[in-house]
Amino acid sequence: MSKANMNERKSVLRTIRLPESSTLSLKKEAAEKGVTFNALVNSILGQYVNWQRGAEEFGFVWVHKLYYERLIEEADEETLVRLGREVVFNTWKEMAEFWFEDSSPDKMLELLTLRSRLDSRPESTVTRDLDTYTIVYRNDNGPKYGIVAESAFREFVRQSFHVEPRISRGETVVTVRFTVRPRNSPI
Repeated sequence: MSKANMNERKSVLRTIRLPESSTLSLKKEAAEKGVTFNALVNSILGQYVNWQRGAEEFGFVWVHKLYYERLIEEADEETLVRLGREVVFNTWKEMAEFWFEDSSPDKMLELLTLRSRLDSRPESTVTRDLDTYTIVYRNDNGPKYGIVAESAFREFVRQSFHVEPRISRGETVVTVRFTVRPRNSPI
């Protein structure tokens, strides 16, 4: 077990004061989710420490969902493709560099998974079977956001793995598949 994992499992007893109204709200939410009060508070703190604080420092802003969806829905397809290719893809690279001090393809894939664990939107799963990768990306930003996501993933795979991905796009899900050759394999 690595030192980081050992520190993650180690717990420290701390006493904190919370307003009664916050305590009651948290207890109610914990019961609704079927978790302990302590587990919920740890989850909230972990989300803040591991994602929200960094996201705000990185430059994320909070925008109402309807406003964000409307901006996407009003854009033409060419603009959405360009947004994915130029803005979203480059943001992923910068985020990997910010969080991991490494924007290698593996760290960018790790970032997508980390973001899904710590941010309620969007959801990404990355699987690998030998040399074939599958990324399933779910979002609830409206049907046209899939155009942005598809473009960003296409650019990511092309630049990072130097192959053309197979991408299918639905209303809320974008699935990306690609196979990479081992480095020493003949062409």
